[in-house]
Amino acid sequence: MFARALFVATLRQMLSIGRLVRFGLLALAPAAIYILSRPGSARERFDSFLGIGLGTFYVVAVPVITLIVAATALGDERRDGTLSFILLRPISRFRIAGAKIAAASLAAFVLTGFGALGLSLAFGVTAADTRFVVPMLVGTAIATVLYAAIFVPLGYLADRSTLIGLAFVFIWENGIAGALPALGVTSPWRLGYSAFVGLSPAEVLPRFDSFALANLQPGAGGALLRAAVIAAISVTVTAWMLRSRDTTA
Repeated sequence: MFARALFVATLRQMLSIGRLVRFGLLALAPAAIYILSRPGSARERFDSFLGIGLGTFYVVAVPVITLIVAATALGDERRDGTLSFILLRPISRFRIAGAKIAAASLAAFVLTGFGALGLSLAFGVTAADTRFVVPMLVGTAIATVLYAAIFVPLGYLADRSTLIGLAFVFIWENGIAGALPALGVTSPWRLGYSAFVGLSPAEVLPRFDSFALANLQPGAGGALLRAAVIAAISVTVTAWMLRSRDTTA
């Protein structure tokens, strides 16, 4: 019962009106860019949709939004001194960690999913093709959960979690992992993008950016399985930190 209350309280805290407005606008920025680009032919519309979806939405909007939202799930509680009161409750650290990571994932997806829906519908209206709505939502959900699984414990562990998270996204994911395809599996947005590609219509598969996928194969099943495994590991590691680390440090 307390875990459910903690989940709801965390969700409400993360989805304040101010955050909904600020991050909602950021999530919709790729859709706005697509509309303002005013692509003409069918080929231009599709190429613009893919380019903006990859370069602006998956690479920037999803990780940045999830980082800022998820890092506060435990980080703010520890810095404000309220985490100690939560840990005094007769509930396992595992359930506390699970509630926090689940709330962070859902809160972030409310925002990133809104952006995915906006971009895919913008393309769907201009191209009369709504087949990419579900692939965009599924790929975004997978990437968001993966990022939340990384950034919730990071926010608890490090005071400068935002800077560390940005370094992970722009230096590791978009630099090192991009140069070394074997490391593509360590990139949450690439795993989400692989699900998006795998669920998209087969006739457009050759037109996707194979470089972005690194060594990953298109498909939602493998990406979903990895997301579930990493989320479970994250809950376990976070629960262990809650037991072993001084919450007032």
